[in-house]
Parts: sequence; C-alpha cells; structure tokens
Amino acid sequence: MKRRTFISALCGGVALGFGTKGASATTPESTEKGNASETLNWRRFEFADKKMGVPTRIVMHAPNSETANAAANAVWKRFDELNAALSDYDSESEIVRVCRESGESGAPVAISGDLRRTLEESRRFCVLTGGAFDATVGPVVKLWRRSRYFNERPPEKILEAAKKTVGLDGWKLTETGVETAPGVRFDVGGIAKGFALDEALETLRTFGIESALVDAGGDLRLGAAPPGKDGWTIGVAGLVKDGEPAFYRTLANVGVASSGDANRFLELDGVRYSHIIDPRTGEPLTRRCVATVVAADATAADALASAVCVLGLDETPKLLERLKNIDAEEAGAPGRFESLETILYRVKNDAEPPFTAEKIDVFATPGFADVWPTR
Repeated sequence: MKRRTFISALCGGVALGFGTKGASATTPESTEKGNASETLNWRRFEFADKKMGVPTRIVMHAPNSETANAAANAVWKRFDELNAALSDYDSESEIVRVCRESGESGAPVAISGDLRRTLEESRRFCVLTGGAFDATVGPVVKLWRRSRYFNERPPEKILEAAKKTVGLDGWKLTETGVETAPGVRFDVGGIAKGFALDEALETLRTFGIESALVDAGGDLRLGAAPPGKDGWTIGVAGLVKDGEPAFYRTLANVGVASSGDANRFLELDGVRYSHIIDPRTGEPLTRRCVATVVAADATAADALASAVCVLGLDETPKLLERLKNIDAEEAGAPGRFESLETILYRVKNDAEPPFTAEKIDVFATPGFADVWPTR
C-alpha cells in the first residue's frame, strides 16, 4: 500500500517527511477552554517505527511519558491490525484472501469490520468521483508495476483482460461479507493509509490526547493544534522530486493528502507513463502532476488526492462543486466536504524543471490560491 506523497510537515522546525493526510474532529470545549492551562504544561513526545511498509511517526502532547508510551503502542498495534486486513502486497492478508475465495466459490465471504468500512468508503468514493478512484484497479496496477520493472508496456491481451475486471459491477457488499467476480482484486492503497491514520488519531483520543500528528510515509493525520499554537505548520511541495516546500499552511483538525508522479514513472518511446492509473481507461497518466487535498478526514483526503490527479484541471472543479452539494448520506458524514481545499499542478507539454509559472497549469481553491508560488 505504499504510495509516495509530496507534503512536508514541520513541528517546531523539525521536518517530519513528505505527505499529509488527516481528519477533522472538533476539539471538545473543555480542552480548548476549561483545561487550557493544564494542557499547556503537557509535554511533547515523538515516536517512530515502520508500519504499512513506510516510515511512520507520531507526535503528541501528553501529560506524562507513561501515557505517551501506552498511546503510541496502541497506535502501532492498530496499524498492524489494519495492515493485516488491507495490504495487497501480502498474499495472506484478508483483502487478498477474500477476493481469492469469493472469486473461486462465487459466494460472499465473511469480512472484518475494518475491511467492510474500507470497502464501503472505497465504493462511496468510486461513485462520487465517477470512477476516477476505484479500488478494483488492482490487476491493472500490478501489470503496470511489472512494466516499470521490465521497461515495457504490459502485453495488450493481458492488459485488456485486466481492464474488464475494473468497476463496481464486479463486486458487492452483502450482509454476510463481500462477493467478487472471478479476477477481481482490490487495491485500496489510495485510501487505506488515510483510513489507518484516522484510526490512529481516534486511538490517541481514547487516551485523552487531542493534540497530535500522525505521519505514515508523509501522509498525515492532524489533530488539535499544539498547546499555545494556532496549528501544525505544513509545507506543501511542488513538482520537483524531493524539492523544498513551495509554500506553508498552518492547519489543525484536518486531513491533508498528496498524490503525484514526481518519483515513480516509466518512460517508453519518449512517453512518460505515471504510476497513477486512470481506472476508467486502465492507462497511466502521461502528464506530470501533483495534487494536494485538505479534507475533513484522512480517508477522504487520500481518495480525493488520487482522483484529482486523474480528473485533471477540467474535471476537478466540477467534482468539488458536486461534493459541496451532496447530502450527508452520500458523503458519509454531515459536512464532510464543506471545508474541502485542493491544489493541482500539471506540467505543460512535458516541460522539464525548474517549473516556472509559464511551464505549469494550476487549479487552486481559495485556501491555496494566494500562496501557491511554483518551485
């Protein structure tokens, strides 16, 4: 489920990595007001490990080391549980097993609550984005991964067969589990880390910890602001691989996710094929791009960052307008998309860095529009 993103988060001047995803949750009034003096004296703790195939970090403000250690261990355990359920790299993970068993039997296979919720969200965002995000793109993604290794296009007959397995018609959730058609394979890499980050922050909250940042390979979940601060300082990078942030935002209680192809791509016969696949066509994007999304939760930010890259400059504004007008049932939560923000960079005519304003097209919502200088 590893997916490189392009945001850096700085806390007290310390760079935490690239990428950010998070979720909105209103800080209880008692934390903001009644207990303000108490929480100002809470200490800052950091923990690091490797989870879900990527470097993972927790930054939190807690009353003491015992609470902080217990909370961090609970988060690590939660990541391990979710990886065992959702990884498409592990042949024995739950998500791989149920596709295999249902495809062979033609009957629904019982699934865990974690997998059900992830697949429910995957289906939701497939519908909302018109298929620009689709968790059944797994077989096509694997063929293009092979192509980057062997430096060649997938065999056309095999690719066409894989494309036929993509789409909502190939699977359904039932009361007893999930039912998939033969050949359907899920790849929830575009949403699973966001889901895991939301779960991580909820885990920290069970320990009374509201001010926290969880970073999984650069994808972040931002909780309440650090004591005495307005928020967490997030540096949003541009199109250059490992480049310095193009600008900064101060955010709290939101998710921020990035998707793009600065690091992984294939060049064949002068064409640059991204690792990002358009599920609607089964073909990689061929124009260099980076999208950053600020959303009310990490799950939404994760899925929409991938979709925005696929939809591009023309379709993304239409998507955002639709999302603002859907009801709570369609969105999955009341007000889920009210604070949605996006910036999308796309290179003009395969231009090479440095990317000046003349070399890129940009779409930015108001929250980004005034601060998006190129780099």
